Amino acid sequence: MDVVGIVTEYNPFHNGHLYQVNEVKKRFPDAVIIVVMSGNFLERGEPAILDKWTRAREAILNGVNLVVELPVAFCVQPADFFAFGALRILKELGVQKLVFGAENEEYNFAEMAEITKRVHGNFSTYNESYAKAYQRAITEKTGVDVSKPNNLLGLAYARANLKLGSFLELVPIQRRAAAHHDQQLPITSRIASASAIRDAALNRQESVANYVPYLTAVDLQQGKTLSWVDFWPLLKYQILTSNVQELREIYGMTEGLEFRIKDKLERMGPAVTFNDWISEVKSKRFTYTHMTRIATMILLQAKNEDIEEVEQKPYIRILGFDIKGQNHLNSVKKKLLFPVVSRVSQKVAANLLKLDYRAGLVYSQFSGQRQDFGRSPFQQ
Repeated sequence: MDVVGIVTEYNPFHNGHLYQVNEVKKRFPDAVIIVVMSGNFLERGEPAILDKWTRAREAILNGVNLVVELPVAFCVQPADFFAFGALRILKELGVQKLVFGAENEEYNFAEMAEITKRVHGNFSTYNESYAKAYQRAITEKTGVDVSKPNNLLGLAYARANLKLGSFLELVPIQRRAAAHHDQQLPITSRIASASAIRDAALNRQESVANYVPYLTAVDLQQGKTLSWVDFWPLLKYQILTSNVQELREIYGMTEGLEFRIKDKLERMGPAVTFNDWISEVKSKRFTYTHMTRIATMILLQAKNEDIEEVEQKPYIRILGFDIKGQNHLNSVKKKLLFPVVSRVSQKVAANLLKLDYRAGLVYSQFSGQRQDFGRSPFQQ
């Protein structure tokens, strides 16, 4: 039996994701589909529009067999860190194939990873971001433009796979209809970008139902949808009441950024919005996404030791499964080196899941739903 992995955010689960799941079933009819999904905070430094339990349930009811959470220490990270954290979990779970969307499915991502395994880019210049320097270095080495988001992530998966012993067969699937960052809902297609769907959902547009499965549409209409607008008062309070030394200890804070973050906010006045503040603090060197990741780390009070602890003591957090997924989990459990968490005790919250537990507490203040104690994996 094939064991197929998908790394995703499902923010929210939409028709493009359903197409991908169905394509996996078409290509690998008997496969167990295992998803590693970001929790309540995401790769680009944003809170999830719906909580992780809701999104895991949507995935299981739309054909996924097992959903596990990618720890927040790996979620809110650049592509290489994000990919490595996810693939390490998939390897532990016995996954053999990785399916991912790509703007160019014809690219040989494994070969590109081999060619670029020692490429890190020249970051001594301050007139461009880490991401742009990295993409330029990759293009110079391979002759292939990997600037499109899914291609770049596909290469990150391939590089992580190489680092982990090339245990996966990489299976890119051509991305259909919508580009990753499209801001408009299309008229001629029922597949839209997650960005456009989120904007429509947050503005309570009924048309969003055309681009998501029925269950997601109901959740978006009836559930609590969240964005940085909700979390901004808490983040603003933390920045204003922290001194520079305290901000300096936040993970990812470099090159005096703590001074810029605090100074800009204090000068902008009480009516400033999250986007106003980000627009002021970002630069060519520190992009919008870099700053939203920093903002998330401040919000969660994540320090270097919090991230290192998760890297050194990995675990598998179960969010949902069906019978097929449960059977696979039972078949590999005795071989697992990582602890498996399906219910959170006080001891687990205080030790193994310390940062994720904190993230859950923060998220729950705005979602109104517990994220850890009293929550069990969704079962179909």
